[in-house]
Amino acid sequence: MKDLNWVKGWTLVIASFAVVFAFSTVDHAISPLVEWLQVFFGVAAENILWLISSCTAGIVAGLFVGPQFIKSVRVSRAVWLSLLMMAGGVWAFVATPSFALSLAVRFVFGLGAGLFSTVLWWLAYESIDRRFYTPMITVLTAARPMAVAAGVPLVMYGGQYVSWRWSFAALGGITALFCLAFLWAAPKDESPKNPFTPKALLQRYRLAWNTPRLKTFFSAMFINRLCYFGFYSMLGLWFIGHYHLNTLEIARPLMAIGICETLINFVVPFLLKVGPKKLFYVSVLGNAAAFAVFAWGVLPLWWAIVFIGLFAMTDRVYNMLLLLFIPKVFDSSKDRTTIGSLVTLVSWAALMAVSWLEGALLDVVGLDWTALFLLLSLAVGSVLYVKVLKRTVFAAVPS
Repeated sequence: MKDLNWVKGWTLVIASFAVVFAFSTVDHAISPLVEWLQVFFGVAAENILWLISSCTAGIVAGLFVGPQFIKSVRVSRAVWLSLLMMAGGVWAFVATPSFALSLAVRFVFGLGAGLFSTVLWWLAYESIDRRFYTPMITVLTAARPMAVAAGVPLVMYGGQYVSWRWSFAALGGITALFCLAFLWAAPKDESPKNPFTPKALLQRYRLAWNTPRLKTFFSAMFINRLCYFGFYSMLGLWFIGHYHLNTLEIARPLMAIGICETLINFVVPFLLKVGPKKLFYVSVLGNAAAFAVFAWGVLPLWWAIVFIGLFAMTDRVYNMLLLLFIPKVFDSSKDRTTIGSLVTLVSWAALMAVSWLEGALLDVVGLDWTALFLLLSLAVGSVLYVKVLKRTVFAAVPS
């Protein structure tokens, strides 16, 4: 029995990683594939970014209803529904040349991903064996950057030699396979269930909204994340506009950036020895400085990639610190699943907003003015973070 629990624990960790890796690859591949998708759908290159915002709208919706949904139905049913929407959404996306229909399909895919993300918060904070908590958090934070480092370049090379549509379809298969593995290994959800009603859903967020410091903290998160997600949304157009790279040439910079962002996840525990307060300030200031250096595309290509890597790494450092700070920032909260879900919900809401704005306005305002807007968002969000942390975590943490 002990051996079976050990096998199931590691199956959950591996399956969670694989599903997040697969749907993150599908999502992050849109921007680098902008040239191919523009030809396939026959729309303006900037409009392709709406495929990001439509998917993100689905993720936000899934994250919003997710905490109440899993209080109303068994988690196993939520996973089955996520499987159908994610795998089915990918396969429907590659099968339709209609841009309008693809936007709807991407929304459904995102809805499944958002719902599955809520299940992962439930698993990590409330259900998983404590022996697997640290590996679970580690692989979940590493899965998205690894998708950038490995998953997206593989899709791009697959698109060159086979078809990007077949590459996406394979990711749908991976999603379905590991969702089934997750279902086999997941702990039983035996909690009492309540009917799912709009009133109950809103009441959950109304209670969370009244948590001290929540409004300022998550406003800071939304504004701050506009920069990171805004750059990744326009990354393909940015490399094309400033460095005249084609789709396949973008793969190598993406691999380098993704590797940097992946490795830093495993280094942060050692960096914490310098002190969380000092590390937070250094990483935030380094993040803004790195972005300001490369954002206008004036550096030689590989120097730009170096600074983009630094930007990605410092972003990962202070956002991992914020996850560690959350229990102290919201020490009065009893609903950890909703607070955890809000982290993902607000981040993806920022991506939804900024990718939609870039899709609508990038051809009007251009890359340089967009970069300035992103830098200002980074600065304002960081100042709001500091305002909250000075009154909570940093009040008791030495420099």
